[in-house]
Amino acid sequence: MVNSSLFRRIELQLLMNLTAHALGQKPKRIWTLPNAEALKAYAEYTSSNLQAGADEALLERMHTEAYKMGRLLRRLFLINNEARAQQLIVALYLNIGIKLSFESSRQLCFHSCYFSWFYTPQACKAASALDDGIIRGILGMESEHLHFSQRITEGCKQCRAQLKY
Repeated sequence: MVNSSLFRRIELQLLMNLTAHALGQKPKRIWTLPNAEALKAYAEYTSSNLQAGADEALLERMHTEAYKMGRLLRRLFLINNEARAQQLIVALYLNIGIKLSFESSRQLCFHSCYFSWFYTPQACKAASALDDGIIRGILGMESEHLHFSQRITEGCKQCRAQLKY
């Protein structure tokens, strides 16, 4: 189900909704577009709105909205252990053009990222608030945060991140 065409578009629409809400804007309707167009529309939307980065208030709103979505997804998919949470995260991110793996329970490697073609380093850092919230919400972590040590948008071969206090 998670890898169906309809699910991908709904996933992108949910991302659009939470991002637009955090930005204080009305979301664009993208779920009716073909998958590739919906993904591109979301990438362009976030890129244009986060090109210069984001202030602390916006980052906090993005993080809060994404965390709520992650918690909702955890409940909807009946996630009750870390292995299932990691499987869901990998599948959801693959749907939006991001290939990632868990190198350990707290270390992630983002091997490739569709958004890196659109984002400035500042936009990537700002959008990471969404990653932090969604991933922590699905994993059921309240106090740890995602810290990136490498980013594709900064010239690295891949992104590396660690969940830590």
